[in-house]
Amino acid sequence: MRSRWQLCWALWLAGMGLAGAAWGQSAQISSELQVQQVETVDGNTVLKPAQVSKPGDVLEYRVSYTNHSNTAVNGLVANLPIPVGTTLEDKSQLPPNAQASTDGSRFAPLPLMRRVKQADGSEQQQPVPLSEYRALRWSLGTLAPGKSEQISARVRVNSSVPPVASVAAKPIA
Repeated sequence: MRSRWQLCWALWLAGMGLAGAAWGQSAQISSELQVQQVETVDGNTVLKPAQVSKPGDVLEYRVSYTNHSNTAVNGLVANLPIPVGTTLEDKSQLPPNAQASTDGSRFAPLPLMRRVKQADGSEQQQPVPLSEYRALRWSLGTLAPGKSEQISARVRVNSSVPPVASVAAKPIA
């Protein structure tokens, strides 16, 4: 039985896992999603199959892209959604040069920042909470024939899923 997080990711990746110039070449690229639960055993990090998740669990999402063609695929961009009801674990994204988004369409380098109006009327730049991140994106560039590339990130399952209205897109400054 798949957890709802695995199903959400599998459906999203099936439709939107590749973007950019590589999209037209996607028939040459395969992607494989792995969802694993992150645990600490005797001080060591251990990854176990994620059957069903519960609040507080940390899940690692790892996607491998493989070029099965005889030519390089250029402009490969990988998107990784962060499901509602989870919070990105700080600095867990690999490779570390990911961009992030609160709405899945506008991306910027991490950490995301926004302008917040202060009581005196001035504006101040403040970091967007990781709980508001909804997607990560990596520009993987060129994937040579027969080669693979991986992306990954970890999320913590929240204690409750916010109502849909509370996860509306927030402006990225």
